[in-house]
Amino acid sequence: MTVCAKCNKDTNKTYECTHTKDQEYCTECYTELHYYLTENESC
Repeated sequence: MTVCAKCNKDTNKTYECTHTKDQEYCTECYTELHYYLTENESC
């Protein structure tokens, strides 16, 4: 298992990209981050 860089929870699936500064995020944190980015772009 991997630990999410944002919430520190153990997770089986992680995601990383330039928005996470190449750190591994769990599905929930990654989705939340991209939702926040999308909402800010549309305002």
